Amino acid sequence: MEQQIIKCAFCEGGGKNPHFRGTCPVCKGKGKNEMTGKYVTCSSCRGSGQKKGTTLTCYDCGGLGVIPDTRETFRIAREGIEEAQKEMARERAELTEKPKSKKHKFLDMFSKRKEEEDEKTHFCQCCGDKVNESMAIKICLDCFRKIKEI
Repeated sequence: MEQQIIKCAFCEGGGKNPHFRGTCPVCKGKGKNEMTGKYVTCSSCRGSGQKKGTTLTCYDCGGLGVIPDTRETFRIAREGIEEAQKEMARERAELTEKPKSKKHKFLDMFSKRKEEEDEKTHFCQCCGDKVNESMAIKICLDCFRKIKEI
């Protein structure tokens, strides 16, 4: 950040305390102060560096007459918070969505059963193919042959 030199608001650049003998308590007699970054006029003392109605330095700005401009910092922080909230909403939406599962022969078999349940169709317990309703064992002939060979 850039260092800026500004005239002391409390002593108006004179280096002496305007109310008592001695040097200015804000600039230590230099008549100027260094500020880092952007700054705005202090709203409490309206840039005078003095607490209204007293001989004291302003509590908010410390007698400088200016305070750091935090608007840009707050804007950046607000954008960061908004982005984090959007990311959390995306993650929440992903978690609430139904997972896209890989096709599996048993899942297909169950979905076939639901679709054709009204028809009273039976399926093979091994491969999920349709089985004749009159068969006592609920497996297809191909699976029966494979089991018989074992």
